[in-house]
Amino acid sequence: MKKEILTIKLSSCGNPDFPGQKITDRPAPTLILKIRDLKDASKKCRSYIENWNLGGGNWVGGQIFSGSKQIAQVSYNGRVWDLNDSEIETS
Repeated sequence: MKKEILTIKLSSCGNPDFPGQKITDRPAPTLILKIRDLKDASKKCRSYIENWNLGGGNWVGGQIFSGSKQIAQVSYNGRVWDLNDSEIETS
């Protein structure tokens, strides 16, 4: 049986709370990256957020996929959640 590849989607939007930003703005490029595991997903999200100087209102990425199916979500603070909003321990 073939093991599904894990990927993470990293993306942003404009934060309308800040002057000159519209929700349709993209302050950082959208990326789809392969990940080893959920801990790697968390690290990649935090690195992307820090590298692009994104605030919580800019973060719309963090979707984790196994193949084409979303299995989890990484929040702005790097915590990982299942699709029922229960935190998944990554340490």
